Amino acid sequence: MSYVRFQTNLALEVEESSGHRLVTFAMSTASAGEDRPFILILCHTLSGHLAPLIRIAAALHTLGWQTFFLGPNAHRHRIEAAGSIFIPLSGNADLDDKEYYENPPSGATYTSMHWSERVLVDIRVQCLNPLPTQWSDVKAALASLHARDPGRGVIVLAEAFFYGVLPLFYGTSLPDGIPNPLGSVCVSVTVPAIRSVDLPPAGYPFPFDASPEGRLRNTKLWERSWTRKAADLTTLLNVKMWQAGAERGVGEVFLSGANYTAHNSILQLGVPSFEYPRSDWPSGFKFAGLVQGAPKQSSRPAPTTKDPPFPWWPEIISNSTLPPANRKKILVVSQGTVETNPYDLIIPTLRAFAPSHTNSSSPSSSSSILVVAILGWKDADLSQHADFAIPKNARVADYLSYDTVLAHADVWIHNAGFGAVNHGVANGVPMVVAGEGMDKTENARRVAWSGIGVDLGTATPSAEQVRDGVEWVLRDDRYSGRVRELQRESEEIDCFDIIHSELLTVMEERPGIIQRGLTP
Repeated sequence: MSYVRFQTNLALEVEESSGHRLVTFAMSTASAGEDRPFILILCHTLSGHLAPLIRIAAALHTLGWQTFFLGPNAHRHRIEAAGSIFIPLSGNADLDDKEYYENPPSGATYTSMHWSERVLVDIRVQCLNPLPTQWSDVKAALASLHARDPGRGVIVLAEAFFYGVLPLFYGTSLPDGIPNPLGSVCVSVTVPAIRSVDLPPAGYPFPFDASPEGRLRNTKLWERSWTRKAADLTTLLNVKMWQAGAERGVGEVFLSGANYTAHNSILQLGVPSFEYPRSDWPSGFKFAGLVQGAPKQSSRPAPTTKDPPFPWWPEIISNSTLPPANRKKILVVSQGTVETNPYDLIIPTLRAFAPSHTNSSSPSSSSSILVVAILGWKDADLSQHADFAIPKNARVADYLSYDTVLAHADVWIHNAGFGAVNHGVANGVPMVVAGEGMDKTENARRVAWSGIGVDLGTATPSAEQVRDGVEWVLRDDRYSGRVRELQRESEEIDCFDIIHSELLTVMEERPGIIQRGLTP
């Protein structure tokens, strides 16, 4: 299908969850855009899931798609800044992730739980309990889009952990007169939680092993261990599906992949070399590259950015202009937007490289190091921690674009969020990771397995552990060489063009919604 584009002079500013970054787009709109279907974007409400979908929404906007984003009110301004029409989630589906982690559902006991127990709480509260409300919101959104233009049709673009769309595939009917979407595309913004003969269930402490012996182990873990451990979640998912009006349950143990494979296709963010090789990828699965980093030439148009508003930022720029032998090493540390207690990773990192903790013979002596710490939320600061004095070689930002600062970094220290890993890959920066919970344990293991960094094996490392990890990365060029290999791999995959092409395919082929769980 051919179509003609014309340029407008509308500026679009996108504010990232990870920093002060104003991205200005010269908006491209397709003159035939009104003939395309509407795009309804659905996404789990955590910032780490929303950020890549918001970037995708902004790119689709420039490529002439009219996007509608069903999202949490706490992030409305970011969604609208991406050019999407915002549709609010309601009731218990409208989760503010910052408030959630400041006041978790289990109170003080939440923070004392092992990470594996906290994950189960989060899955119930964030993903499964809101499912009927999410489905009601999806139905209302589809009805609204149909009323707006009955002839356009809708394509669903759903992030994998938005469970509220699943009833659509398991026999739940839409209101009278509202047609099913033309098709659905899943976007995966974490490591794929899809069952494989080559892998144990997520979170199990076993190395990748696709040998016959490893596959036998994996099968036993899935069928004997995870099926039992996940029984309550499997039951809860099916109960919530029935409450939403589904005629059938999902029919598999929780986290086996139904939230991916229900869709017509699966676009996995990331690069193949970061993921364990599998022999049984599901039909329609493909790697879609990175939303992080500089845009590809074909992803029109390129953004322009403003310098971060910190008085020390010119020091970072100036350091990068020096000959390599004269530059200080720039270490960047962040804990993302979930585990925000700075004593977990940020303060140990600042202490590790403070003048009193290093020696002149070390590759990470304080005289040769600048540490940039990113706290993750606007207006956050370290002044409330009276027992800690910020070292002279530290620069602290409440909120800073990862891509902006990683362009100048030598080591990227973080707690293994999937987005943080991909920011490192996109900028070719080797990593030291210290993370547990959600998918962070899996991400950390893949960082070590792929050779792009060091996994400290804990979410709360000591200053000595952080320093040892950084010195290991600085001494061994294999880490920087390997991450640059993955960076080159990412540069060969144009994420936004792949998503754009996938939507055009759905528009032309109109595969519709495939009903799952039916007996042939």
